[in-house]
Amino acid sequence: MGMTIRHVVLISATLSVGSFVYMVGFSPMDESVYARAGAIDQVPGPSRLIITIRRSLAQGQLKTADRMADVLVEHNPEEPSSFFWRALVYRQMGEDESALEWWTMLDDQLTTLGSWPNRYSASQLDYFRAWGKFGIGEVEESQTIFLKIATDLEERSGGETGEVTDPGVLYNLACYRSMGGELEAALGHWTRALKLGYALDDGWWAADPDLEPLHEDSRFWDSHGQHDRDRPSLEADD
Repeated sequence: MGMTIRHVVLISATLSVGSFVYMVGFSPMDESVYARAGAIDQVPGPSRLIITIRRSLAQGQLKTADRMADVLVEHNPEEPSSFFWRALVYRQMGEDESALEWWTMLDDQLTTLGSWPNRYSASQLDYFRAWGKFGIGEVEESQTIFLKIATDLEERSGGETGEVTDPGVLYNLACYRSMGGELEAALGHWTRALKLGYALDDGWWAADPDLEPLHEDSRFWDSHGQHDRDRPSLEADD
């Protein structure tokens, strides 16, 4: 199932770019995207670059996402997150062969990587591992990993009653169950997350690849008033 922009919601165009915190020690970056970078000769750290990539994908700004993914890889060449976002951006751009190359590298990297102390938790590495498997076509193994992540998160977050009430956790559960192939359970988590106040104003939910398996179910869109006829059908670009 190919990643597209056709479900990106127009409300994301109202997002504020905001101010960025820059980290010292890197070379200059694209000043057309970060005007301040030229003045202080720095680039944002990995987390800020990822935020920008997410925002760009949510807004359909594929060229910006592509540039930022290159910067992320250039300055963080060994990070699993760099492999993941580079592959994901290529996937969203429809460049399947390039995406496969990076999914394969991510899968190879994580085959021998058991832990990354003080940087990634075991569940974060499992998430990257699951996407690597999905990207190279090992869907069943990918689903198994995603469902394990969901089960572990549910057990940790249920409290004494076993009921998850945090909307952010419910959103993540919807993502993991969706990628794990449990679409009804994923939809239930999604609906409950909205009921408990999960905010939709950043627009990422519509471009989030983890929720893509739910896109063909009208209940996913109807649950928050976004009817099928309102969904963009054309890919956007900057």
